[in-house]
Formats: sequence, C-alpha cells, structure tokens
Amino acid sequence: MPNRGKTQREHDRPTGSVERGAHEGAYPEGHLSGNDQKGELLLEQTRLIADLQKEVEAANERSEEALRKLDLLAREKAEIEAAMDRMHRSTGWRFVTRFRKLKSRFLPPGSRRRRLYDRAMIRFATSTRSNVARSEDLPQPLGRVVSAAPFTQSEVPYCSIIIPVRNRSLFTKACLLAIEKSVPAEKLPHEVIVVDDGSTDDTPMLLSAWCLSRVNARVLRMRQNSGFARACNEGARVARGRYIVLLNNDTLPTPGWLEKMLELAAGEPQVGIVGSKLLFPDGRIQHIGVAFDEGKNPGHIYRGFPSDIEPAKLSREYQAVTGACLLVDRDLFWSVGGLDEAYENSYEDVDLCLKLRARGCRILVCADSTLYHFESMSENRHVHDFRNRALLKTRWGNNILCDMKGWYTQDGLPEESTQFETQRPYSSEQESCLKDLWRKVYRGPFPEEELSLVSSGLGND
Repeated sequence: MPNRGKTQREHDRPTGSVERGAHEGAYPEGHLSGNDQKGELLLEQTRLIADLQKEVEAANERSEEALRKLDLLAREKAEIEAAMDRMHRSTGWRFVTRFRKLKSRFLPPGSRRRRLYDRAMIRFATSTRSNVARSEDLPQPLGRVVSAAPFTQSEVPYCSIIIPVRNRSLFTKACLLAIEKSVPAEKLPHEVIVVDDGSTDDTPMLLSAWCLSRVNARVLRMRQNSGFARACNEGARVARGRYIVLLNNDTLPTPGWLEKMLELAAGEPQVGIVGSKLLFPDGRIQHIGVAFDEGKNPGHIYRGFPSDIEPAKLSREYQAVTGACLLVDRDLFWSVGGLDEAYENSYEDVDLCLKLRARGCRILVCADSTLYHFESMSENRHVHDFRNRALLKTRWGNNILCDMKGWYTQDGLPEESTQFETQRPYSSEQESCLKDLWRKVYRGPFPEEELSLVSSGLGND
C-alpha cells in the first residue's frame, strides 16, 4: 500500500536524488578539493625553485669565467706596464725623447727645413749598408720572404703597403690590381708586401705569379694562421718605406687614395696616424672615424649613412680609425711596439691609435681618400670580440672619451640612424658585386687573366 504520510513534494523529488547531508564534501565536476589544490601549488613552486637554482648555477659559472678573464687581463696589464716602465727608464728612450723635442722645435712639421731634413734622411738611409727592413733591433720575420729581385738603392720605396691575407683570392687580386692602377709608381715609389697568413685556397699560387712579375712586390708566407696583428707586424719588419700602410685585402682603393693620405700626413702638425673614408659597395658609409659610446665601446660613426653627408666631406681628428686602411710613420709604429698581439683579430687598431694619442699624436681621417670595403670577409672574424673589448677597456678605460653623442650633436644628425645591418657572412654573390664595383670604379671589365699576364696591361690613372 502507498504511504499516505508522504507529502506531494516528496513524491515529486527526482529518482536517484540524495540528501545533501549525506555527502557534505562533494564538489561540482571540474573542481579540485583543497588538498589537491595545495598539492598542485607545491609542485609548481618546486619546479620554479629548481629552475631558479639552475639559473643561479649558470650565473655563477659565468661569473667565475669573467673573473678568470679579468685575472688574465690584470696579469697582462702588469706585464705590459712593467715593460713600458723599463723602456721609459732606458738611456735610449731618454735620448729619443729629447731628440724628438728638439726636432719638433727646430724642424716643425710642414716647414721647408723639415722637408729638407726628411729628404736628407731618405738619402742617408739608402746610402747605408744596413737595410731598414733588416735592422738589428727588430726580430727577424717568422715567415719566408719571397720577392722577384732585391731593391737597388734608387728603388727604396717611400711607402710600404702591407696586406695581410687568408684565402679570398679574388678579393686579393682585385686589391693588388687596384693599387697598381691607383698609385703612380713613378711619382710615389712604393712597395707592396702581402703576408699570406696560412691560406688554404689558390692564394699561394696567385701570389707567386704576382710577385715574380713585379719589381716592387714581396710575399711573406706564414706557416700557419697567426692573426691580423701578428701578420701586420711581420710585414712591417721587412718594410723599407718611411711610411707603413696597413690595408685589408677586401678593400678596393680608388685613384688618389694614397697620395691624399700622404698629403694630410705631411701637411698637419703632430700627425700620428691617417685613416681613409671607407664605403660599402652600395656607396653607404662604412667608416669615417671611430668614436666611443657611453659604455666606452668603440664604433664606426655614421655607419650606414649616405656618403654625401657633410661629416663625410671633412678631414678631421678622431680618437681612432680602422686598421682596414691606416697610414703611420714606420719609426712611430715601432716606437710603441707595433700592433699589440694580445688582441685577436679586433681592436688592435684602436689600441694602436690610443697608444699614439697618449704620446700627443693626432689621429686623422682623410676625407679625400676613398676606398670601398666589403668588411669581415675572414672566417670567424668576430669570435674574440668580447675578450678584446674587455682588454681594451681595461687598458684604456681612463683615457677614453665618450664622444659619440657629442659628434652627432655637433653635426646636427640623428644618432639613432647609426644602427645598421650587421656584418654579413661571406657568399659567392659578393664576388659578382666586386666585379661590378671594379667596372664602376675603373670603367672597364675586371681582369680575368692571371696576375703575371695582366702586369704589363695595367696603366695608372
């Protein structure tokens, strides 16, 4: 019989419903209990702590590596300072210092007496038995010197162009031929010294043909890749000229480039180094001087700007210039020990400029000397940049002027426009670009023959 005591509401309750009091701990579907939520939070916190511990360990490792590098740089600095101190206390250094002061006083640069003195010194150098390139006070070169024939006394050059190369034979060939077309040998006696820094392509064969068909050409073969600074120093040790010109093989000089540099070096007082205006193949600025940002990092000012801006038309003084094309008096170069080989393929040129500036020399850029620069053709060119930059700041941090913003303010140009494309890796397309550029500069097809065959067919513009 039906239970008549039940109310109508109880009869209407859906089948399967339960009393709330029987399951007080129940939660809607998709929700976790309090204990489960606490467990998930604990796991998440554990993962975060583990990640932070890994980051701390990595930061500690980086810190230890940085401390090791700083310790190495500190030891190098102490050794260099000790060597400089010994040199400055030597009798020879005191004599040279007094002689230079007297020379500047009685034979000021640019004067008629100074020009007569310089000519007399050149004649004296050619009349002595000992050769400047083999002087006793310089170490003998580490490589093997190859040349067509020894220079006679009347052929002693005024400039020694030193080109360190490693592979990229087509760029080397273009650079050498451009020098022949742009530097008149009859007006400006010069020699070209190519330092083959362990090339593994057809560069050795190319240089042999070039060297044996020129009277002012020499090749210094290095046993292995020694780096930019060492290669330049080895070339400078066999140089005969009064001036040394460091030149990259991925540059294409234009007519008059060297003559204009020499005119500026002779026409301005206290000149230590003269650099050139370098343009990218598309005509934009690659280098018209080196300035330093607020972090004392060196950089090419106006990099990527059009070449017709006003600063690119001015020959003026900077703290440094690039070693891609750099002219310096040979005696002055060796008075500071040449390029510092502690640097590995970067910042050794800036270091050289700062060393000469510390002695009161001026670092100038010649706006009338123009070369095209493909830039960073060497493999692994920037591998050691971090270490080299740290070494530069350690040595010169107290002497560097943060002048980058000052130049932009003075010239009225926007600083943010200096951000330009990074160095592109080498590609075969750049060889086609090189030939097109040759056609533009020298108004003729690029010589495809061997260097020994084109030697008689190239004239000077």
